[in-house]
Amino acid sequence: MQLVVSTLAFMGMQAEQIILLAQKNNWILEFSSGMPYREDMEQFFLDATIKKFAHNYFPAPKIPFVLNLASSNEDIRNTSIAHCINGLELSKKAGAPFFSAHAGFCVDPNPSELGRKLILSHSFDRKNHWALFIQSLKIVADKAQALGLNFLIENNVLASVNVHPDGSNPLFCCDADEMLQMLKEVNHPNLGLLIDTAHLKVSANTLKFNADDAVKKIAKNILCVHHSDNDGSFDTNDKLTNTYWFLSYMKDFSNITHVLEVKKLTEEEVNHQLKILQS
Repeated sequence: MQLVVSTLAFMGMQAEQIILLAQKNNWILEFSSGMPYREDMEQFFLDATIKKFAHNYFPAPKIPFVLNLASSNEDIRNTSIAHCINGLELSKKAGAPFFSAHAGFCVDPNPSELGRKLILSHSFDRKNHWALFIQSLKIVADKAQALGLNFLIENNVLASVNVHPDGSNPLFCCDADEMLQMLKEVNHPNLGLLIDTAHLKVSANTLKFNADDAVKKIAKNILCVHHSDNDGSFDTNDKLTNTYWFLSYMKDFSNITHVLEVKKLTEEEVNHQLKILQS
């Protein structure tokens, strides 16, 4: 089992300090969205003498934007595609087997809105955004194939506050059926799933589906799992406990990559959290 620690665990810490901790503990790192912009970040990532992955909004660009592969704003969508292709190229150079990014959505929020209540004042054409999302995925998956890598899509999290006033869901791939529909329509051998268990827990609560049933539906397509917990209402990246709902599935996914994505942990807490996953 390959266990990885997200840099979200070290929010506020200097990148050089994070690398030293990883070297000391022999941790594999996932460089994630919480890493701030710095001009030399790509080279820093490649030079880090540890095993590593790149994920989603990494490396952060100089001019912030919200990565959205389903945006109807052509500049945002093209920038998102280019970011994912760059992530794949970085992953190839780093020796990682995949790059992963979040599924698209039907609105273009400001970066400051992420993780909070979205501003949903306008209606949207979900079918149009879905078609744009599928087009984007085909472009990025083709690049992944050319590089000999996989491109993984992470399930979005739908909190009840982000359901549109008309009852529609502005976010893609919150449930198993839509994830399977995505895979079917793109129909690409280099496209797979990264399942965030905390996202799935919240979305299941909002959309009234069973998270266990969802895992079983998409099991064969899961190539990576993000692990954190919450109370089912918001994605809070809480610590894992021995009653963490996904632990019973670990034996079924023993041959894939597992990422600890709990925020702000001490060195001792990281190792304790990893032991829970190993148990």
